[in-house]
Amino acid sequence: MITAFRMGDALRCMLVNAPGGENLAAPTESVVRCRPLRNSTLWRQSLARNSNRVTVGDWNGIGLSSLASARVRSGVRAWEVDRLHLQESDQALGLLEQVVCDAAARGAEKVFLRVLSDSQIVAVARRAGFFPYYEEIHLTGREWLADAEDLASNQTEKLGGYSAMDRAKADSHGLFQLYCAATPQQVREGIGLTFDQWRDSQEAAQPHRNEALLKLDGKVVGWRICEPFGQTAAGRVVAHPDHPDVMPHLVQMSDKTLNWLVPSYQEHAADLLARRGLHEAGRYTMLIKTVTVPVINRELSYVEA
Repeated sequence: MITAFRMGDALRCMLVNAPGGENLAAPTESVVRCRPLRNSTLWRQSLARNSNRVTVGDWNGIGLSSLASARVRSGVRAWEVDRLHLQESDQALGLLEQVVCDAAARGAEKVFLRVLSDSQIVAVARRAGFFPYYEEIHLTGREWLADAEDLASNQTEKLGGYSAMDRAKADSHGLFQLYCAATPQQVREGIGLTFDQWRDSQEAAQPHRNEALLKLDGKVVGWRICEPFGQTAAGRVVAHPDHPDVMPHLVQMSDKTLNWLVPSYQEHAADLLARRGLHEAGRYTMLIKTVTVPVINRELSYVEA
């Protein structure tokens, strides 16, 4: 029987070092670090009854037969299933349905699940109401190959006249407009159509996250993120489609970032990173379930000008 985790369940997990086996969910940190999430983190959050996490499990005596757990992304409207441990594949449907139900009770409107694209979980997740909105390519390498442009000494020339600066709090709406312009409509329907939905759906920032923007006449046309995970980091970029020369500048600004999760609709970024010596290490599918369909007040939604 699938039940919500209680304090006693966390203690039992500590005794038997559960959950064990492969994690079929693929959160960013486990992809880029190529190692599983720590069980101790789950135990600590379960014992603390963290309101930003929901966990369900199926017990067989003292042994944990299966487990699913989800956490808040950047806001309570968006959650991500970051742990999915199964002894048998037929347990997945009930686990996903229950963990989504528990997340919805805490305000979730969207639930994200990243899995390997050839995983059997894709079909099961679709039965649970998840939809595959896009693929992501994990690009990695051991060194960053220099490009002729890197040798230029004048920073203004390297950026083609764009202004580079660190992200400020006041840039949030400009970044939302960039997201609207650079993201296909179907993908935006999954991630979020309003500013609030988009903001909550962003992955939670890690300590020492580094973000840089490129602007033209005060308008955000490029966004580069470097997300640290221990001894490694994950890179992401977003470029305005009306400024095709922005993407090479963003990649150039990402020197030494050797792990990337690149959405399938950013083919140009993948090609540029391959030229820097990175290669494909895995392909993932991002599935998203809409738990509720809120009424959208378009007068309050920020759109691309």
